Amino acid sequence: MRHRLLPLPLVCAALVLPAAGLGVGAASALAAPLTEPYYFQGHTVEANTGAGGIFDASAALLEQASPLYIIGFPVAPGTTGPITLPSGYQPQHNGFPPSPIPYHDHVIAAAPGLGTSGTAGQYTAALRVVELRYSWDNAYSAGFVPITSAAQIPAAEAAGKLELINPGAPDRYQIWTTTVLVRPVLPER
Repeated sequence: MRHRLLPLPLVCAALVLPAAGLGVGAASALAAPLTEPYYFQGHTVEANTGAGGIFDASAALLEQASPLYIIGFPVAPGTTGPITLPSGYQPQHNGFPPSPIPYHDHVIAAAPGLGTSGTAGQYTAALRVVELRYSWDNAYSAGFVPITSAAQIPAAEAAGKLELINPGAPDRYQIWTTTVLVRPVLPER
């Protein structure tokens, strides 16, 4: 069986490491932030990005990992720097640091601290990367609204707000990778 991998941390590290020879100041300027925003149930939470990732993870780990939906924004070839959509929205990951999907949002399905009736029992810092992509028409409409909850994904698929990126799969809008990122969600401050 052939797996499709998204080496997000590996690519970022490969692009940042050459700066290490430039001196501490230059390397620090190019280093990725240690947190990044994720959407969870309509709210924004912060996740620690300082931990690692596992490529071609075992079946047991993939089953335990909670999904991390990375929803990409389509952009014209050669696009660099931050973007602002016609709606005024800017992606959570807006072109920097470098990434295989340079413009994207993060949506998680579970987070800590919500008690046994919430998603706390489903939460794990191990997050399985699931790739999705907004459709051009949706992303570049004046009324664009981002997906901010995993529960919104099926309706967005049904409404044509996402691209078909995985023909022949049970869910043609999603690519469930074998990449697991360790991203602990931080407590609210």
